[in-house]
Amino acid sequence: MTKIVEHTNSKLVIENKPRFAFGIAIGLGAIAFLASAYALLFSGDGFSKDTAFGLVLGLVFVIGGLLLYRETVTVLDKRTGKVTWKQEGLLVSKSDSAKLGEIKKVVVGHTQGDEMAGSPTQINLILENRSIPLMFGFSGTNRDEEISAAIQSFLGKS
Repeated sequence: MTKIVEHTNSKLVIENKPRFAFGIAIGLGAIAFLASAYALLFSGDGFSKDTAFGLVLGLVFVIGGLLLYRETVTVLDKRTGKVTWKQEGLLVSKSDSAKLGEIKKVVVGHTQGDEMAGSPTQINLILENRSIPLMFGFSGTNRDEEISAAIQSFLGKS
């Protein structure tokens, strides 16, 4: 979930830690894998396509969830005049920084072809030569407009 964790006159910190969504995916994968393994080992029915499906799909959800999980922290700091961005996960560690003056606009993007209310969104800082996403993937919490407005207000662009 993307949220503002600090908002002062000189600093704005936005975090995206999608633990709940990835926890559900990993948990369901673990349940599918363990249930299929239990059925295979203790039910006496032997190997079936349902058991294989549960084993494979369960592993895909657990491993995929662990590999794709990323936490993103964006800090806008007027004292240093910079925006810093950091994204970390099991196999990913990225960072970027820019001057606050390089931020041209804040955009709340929608999934392609889906701009209706309640659709998944993603906040992006549009710079002179690149963009910085404030999250990995899209959010379904519908707070992105509020966070975008806070960023614009912080930057004096509202």
